[in-house]
Amino acid sequence: MKRILGSMLLLTLSLWGRSVYHWDVSVDNPSLFLHEATQLTMKCVYEKEGKNDDVEFSPPKNVPFEFKLLREDRSFIEGRQHIVYEYLLFARAEGNYSLKVEPKMLFTTQSAINNIIIGRDNVNDLEVEKEVAQIDPIEIQVKGTQSDFAGRFTLTSTLDQEKVSAFEPVHLELRIKGQGNMQDITPFNFAIEGVEVFVDEPEVKMVMTPHGYEGEWVQRFAFVGEKAFEIPAITLQYFDLDQHKQVYLQTQSFTVQIKSDGLSRASLVDDIDSPSTQIKWSEYLSYLYYGLSFIFGFMVAKLVRLPKRKVKNAQFEALNNAKTAKELMNLLLQLDHVKYANEIEQLETAVYAKASVDLTQIKKRVKKKA
Repeated sequence: MKRILGSMLLLTLSLWGRSVYHWDVSVDNPSLFLHEATQLTMKCVYEKEGKNDDVEFSPPKNVPFEFKLLREDRSFIEGRQHIVYEYLLFARAEGNYSLKVEPKMLFTTQSAINNIIIGRDNVNDLEVEKEVAQIDPIEIQVKGTQSDFAGRFTLTSTLDQEKVSAFEPVHLELRIKGQGNMQDITPFNFAIEGVEVFVDEPEVKMVMTPHGYEGEWVQRFAFVGEKAFEIPAITLQYFDLDQHKQVYLQTQSFTVQIKSDGLSRASLVDDIDSPSTQIKWSEYLSYLYYGLSFIFGFMVAKLVRLPKRKVKNAQFEALNNAKTAKELMNLLLQLDHVKYANEIEQLETAVYAKASVDLTQIKKRVKKKA
């Protein structure tokens, strides 16, 4: 009888205490500008000892805020469980909002407690009951701006050279540093008449902080042209959270001059795609009439192949003369940027990273493709 009464008492105490918990929810800054970030902190403390109770939480959907998880932690202090969620909130729409979060409390069921009391050891998963925690909404005001970005940023651009030979590439690097909603930056593009533009994927290095993303965003370009051209300026507009006003950052524009002694694409195309000496087929028709088809075929083959051999020899000589990764990359860009795309990418990585690269092996691969 005492054993039954003890089990019933344990069960009663467990059920009575299952809803005893306390939530503390707050945001660091309840008054935001559009696209500004603030930290949401949610703390739950159980008022009883218990290691089987838990919490499930998913950020609400269809709300004008973007949630990014900063930290999730579970710990026991003096036998009581403490659960902490920290989120970064980005304001996505202007207005006044009552943000409601609804974590689900998970408690062990009566049958699970009975299994523990009876002493069953073949229960793999504890049965749970779910209860939505009742938490007062958080009042947040979002003030509008005229920009897609909010934070603190700098913008710089560098060009490796402003005077090159025809069809020799020049390289531009755009760099954005700062803190804010940097995850919203999209790649830039250039459209310049008569100029081929090669674009790298952005290189992004940033971390989340209580005030937004912080780090740098880099994008690189290569421009190839026959005549002088201008690279236009790039403008970044954002709302400065220190000055509380719109700020316009702009790079300088660059004018690229073309040297008069450069290698022209026309000569490259002519050498590669056609014989250096035009063949007049009418001169060989007489061989057909005299039945010398074999001699005709032999001579035509010689005339067609000779210029190609000349072109290959010229290409190999240019390859052998390239002493640096940048020289070899520029040469391959002029010859055929599609055929040698892998080699160009490898050389470009070495140039930007200032790393060593095996030019001999790359030259061998290029010669096999030629």
